[in-house]
Amino acid sequence: MPAIMAPSPHLSIKTSSTTSQAASRRGARQVKQHVELYEEEVTNDHNAANDLDMDNAEAEDLTGDTLTEPSQEASQPNPVQQLLRDMQADQHKRNEHRKRIVYKAYKDAHASTQDAITSHFDEHEASAAGAHEAQMARLKELLRLKAEIEREMAEKLGKLRGDYLYHSKAMEQVIEHRMNQLK
Repeated sequence: MPAIMAPSPHLSIKTSSTTSQAASRRGARQVKQHVELYEEEVTNDHNAANDLDMDNAEAEDLTGDTLTEPSQEASQPNPVQQLLRDMQADQHKRNEHRKRIVYKAYKDAHASTQDAITSHFDEHEASAAGAHEAQMARLKELLRLKAEIEREMAEKLGKLRGDYLYHSKAMEQVIEHRMNQLK
């Protein structure tokens, strides 16, 4: 059975929140380079541990025990690499979930804002239509009063003309009569 070495003390495994904070501060390329360097260190440490295991296996072989095949260890994924892949996949899932939540919140806010604008506009149109109808009714009433006043003015003007003509003829007769008396 292959011996699994614990991570060396100079390598610290970051929690997902620390990783997400670091990932948010760095670009994708920097994160990938960091992961590759970390994997390289882990691989180097793992290879060093494998060399020690091989020495132990050779020593055990000299004592009569069976050798472990290095191909079995090579076919199994490195636990640290698998942990990093899992962390990346989980982080990707969390990011996608957050994006969906933000997009849904945006769509909901957009829809509610659009509804509020539409209802406010409809209310404004209703109140403006009421005010417009009241103004139109008042305008019609004023036009009716104007027409009635103009009709009355025309009647009075006609009466004044008639009175003027009557009085001017009466005045002419008086003047003619006076002229006849003076002659």
